[in-house]
Amino acid sequence: MDIITSKDNNKIKYIRNLNLKKFRDEENAFVVEGIKFVDEAINEKADINLLLVSEEALNKSEVQKLIYSIDESKAAVCSTQVFSSAADTVNAQGVLAVINKVTPVQNEVIDKCNFIIMCDRIQDPGNQGTIIRIADAFGPAAIILNKGCVDVFNPKVVRASAGAIFRVPFIRLEDDLEIINNLKDKGFYIVSTVVDSEYYVDNMEKKNKICIVIGNEGQGVSKEIIDNSDIALTIKMTGKAESLNASVAAGISIYEIRKKLLK
Repeated sequence: MDIITSKDNNKIKYIRNLNLKKFRDEENAFVVEGIKFVDEAINEKADINLLLVSEEALNKSEVQKLIYSIDESKAAVCSTQVFSSAADTVNAQGVLAVINKVTPVQNEVIDKCNFIIMCDRIQDPGNQGTIIRIADAFGPAAIILNKGCVDVFNPKVVRASAGAIFRVPFIRLEDDLEIINNLKDKGFYIVSTVVDSEYYVDNMEKKNKICIVIGNEGQGVSKEIIDNSDIALTIKMTGKAESLNASVAAGISIYEIRKKLLK
């Protein structure tokens, strides 16, 4: 097991650089922090490149278990100060791991799922991570992200997903119309979620394959996607609120559609 003593160590610099999307894309890797999240990564057989542990955390039994669960040559120990210089969070529990990304094949993801959540320009990392977590809770489901979405390997997205990022398949695509047409060709019924519509979940019949579209926090689902959807639904609300947070609306819509409409 490697012993790191300096904040200028190449491995520490590498971890810090992974806070940048450009570097994550170049290295095809990302970081997870905290005992629970690293444990989730190991349990889901994620490809761990490096496990970094602070001296303070080293004596914890759960941390020892993590070290024993991987190839020891991939583990490194450092001081609390050095660890803090690499970590993105204040309370990372003295444990973080560098994970090599897995890139799913687009057609394989679509062909294996009968329920897909398309995120249209979701920009808030907390919302994106929560939607991934919801997909895990009410799945099996896959996620499609279009050009305007935040990077799913952003540290805040990873934390908000609460480990679901290791279980939910997702693909990133550029052309919205191409996405929609491809899904329709494969038998998907496209449901856009909007603030104002005459249609509710109760107006839909059961379907074999459904893609639900969750829109941007400020602008909602794009007009192009709505115009090419099979239906635009809104959430029936009894109070005075005009709209809901994107991830809250996603949770309600996904639950209702999954429960009532998917055969």
